[in-house]
Amino acid sequence: MSKTRKNIIVTNQQIEWISAENAFQEPDTSPLGRLFAAIVLACATAIFYSPAHAQYPERVVRLIVPFPAGSANDLVGRAVADRLAKRIGKPVIVDNRAGAAGMIGTSVVVAAPADGYTLLLGSSSIGTTYATRKQPDADPREDLTPLAMVSRSPMTINIPAALPPKTLNEFIDYAKASPGKYNYGTVGGSGSIVHLYTLLFLKSAGLSLEHIPYPGSPQAVPALMENQVQLYIVDNGSIVGSVQTGRIRVLATASESRVPTFPQVPTTKELGLPFNATAWYGIFAPKKLPADLRKLLQDHLLAVLADEGFKADMARRGAEPGTLSGEDFANFLRDEIDTWRGIVREAKLELQ
Repeated sequence: MSKTRKNIIVTNQQIEWISAENAFQEPDTSPLGRLFAAIVLACATAIFYSPAHAQYPERVVRLIVPFPAGSANDLVGRAVADRLAKRIGKPVIVDNRAGAAGMIGTSVVVAAPADGYTLLLGSSSIGTTYATRKQPDADPREDLTPLAMVSRSPMTINIPAALPPKTLNEFIDYAKASPGKYNYGTVGGSGSIVHLYTLLFLKSAGLSLEHIPYPGSPQAVPALMENQVQLYIVDNGSIVGSVQTGRIRVLATASESRVPTFPQVPTTKELGLPFNATAWYGIFAPKKLPADLRKLLQDHLLAVLADEGFKADMARRGAEPGTLSGEDFANFLRDEIDTWRGIVREAKLELQ
């Protein structure tokens, strides 16, 4: 009888010993055979069950910014991307996907694989848009993985320098004298953080102005300079450079204390106006991001926030690095959405 030859076949599911004459032949139980089988099994396990992201990153990472180039979101996103790229050793490319108060870009990330190669630079609008829409495109609490808040910036109340009012109270009286005559500008679409904060301010001040929406600050700021709109409430970082032209007057910062970029400008609290407003920016990934990859990205982002160059970059824009990451950031987002829902309901804000 001819001798049979044993072949070893390794598949993703199992290791099978198959005889050329009998597929059910018993495996070789000799010491050498058992050792060989153990080695093959170990190799197969390492190949088939090692995490796909063990060598992350192996290619370019894309950071989706859901607002136009040149906006505050864009500037913060690029500051993070540059430093994150240095830490991970691969390029981090900013991809601007503007529209629908940030929901177009957000939807791109929601639909992306949870592999760490597609991230989102989200902002306050990610919560306000969801809180104010009857049928939002995505639920940021369920469809995204919050990684870290990277920046915070107080809102400022701004008018064209060509207008007569020199103080906030003077502007309120000036606008009240001609209801419906003046315009206010917003960016990001209906339900954006700029839109909601402006509606809250108008309600608290008892003003009636016409709404003119713009795609982003690169369009809204020149309109303010040219007196096409007479009020623009936006985060400090979006306006600080343009104020130096002398064509924009900052009437107040909507914060508890004065900001270093405008130390001479009073706060709404000092002026007795119940209006505080801060914009924030954070990095998100798609939902179901593996826990070890989530921790790796969070660690890199926290190192970016601690970078002195990043801190200086934010300070020049009138902002400061964020302080929340992981579950703390996720809890903040849930509370933010609940808060905005209550504000919109109680203030009976009508979105245009």
